[in-house]
Amino acid sequence: MFGSFYQLSISLGIVISLISLRKNSGRERFIQKVIVFILLWVLVLESIGNYTASRGINNSALYNFGFIFLESFMLIYYFSLIETSLQFKKKVWIFCGLFILWGFINSYLFQPITLEFQFFSFLPFALLILFLAIRFLIRVMQMKVYAQKNLIRLPHFWISWVVIIFYLEALCLFGSYQFYPSFVLDNVTFLFSVNQIIAGLMYVTFGLAFLFPSFTSNKLPLA
Repeated sequence: MFGSFYQLSISLGIVISLISLRKNSGRERFIQKVIVFILLWVLVLESIGNYTASRGINNSALYNFGFIFLESFMLIYYFSLIETSLQFKKKVWIFCGLFILWGFINSYLFQPITLEFQFFSFLPFALLILFLAIRFLIRVMQMKVYAQKNLIRLPHFWISWVVIIFYLEALCLFGSYQFYPSFVLDNVTFLFSVNQIIAGLMYVTFGLAFLFPSFTSNKLPLA
């Protein structure tokens, strides 16, 4: 049930994003295309994941590469597009390079990429994404970026919030599985259902965020 809801949510996010894509132009249109690409990739990833899981095929490598590395990279790229400091962007990409290097080391020494979910590779990427999302929210509320925009009408405001909620939940879930596997296995249906619901709501919001400007007044207060 929740698996169907999850994939439906991703598909809905894609459709809504494509509908609202024509309303944007210039740089914001390109940023929205990045979001659409992320949604398309997640749909492909989950479709392959469901197919392999239904046939009892170990898909650890698929999710390690597709979710931990590729999706993380795409989200970091998205946040770099709404970042104004070139010096800060350079530091972010240096950290990404170090995280990829750590991923190779982790795969070789500790968590084989084909055998298990690589929590220790996921952790630094997740923390960086959380940091970028929180940094953006702080800067936008301090009016250091998008100062002319109404928060309610700013898609990146909503996207940042749902990214924070999802990655906090994901860190708790996968961290618990890494250090207290018996607890997760005893409650696996409930915990992963919650994970899929939160993820589904995040991906729907990725699409809805770009429709909000069409249904809200630009005269609303900024805070």
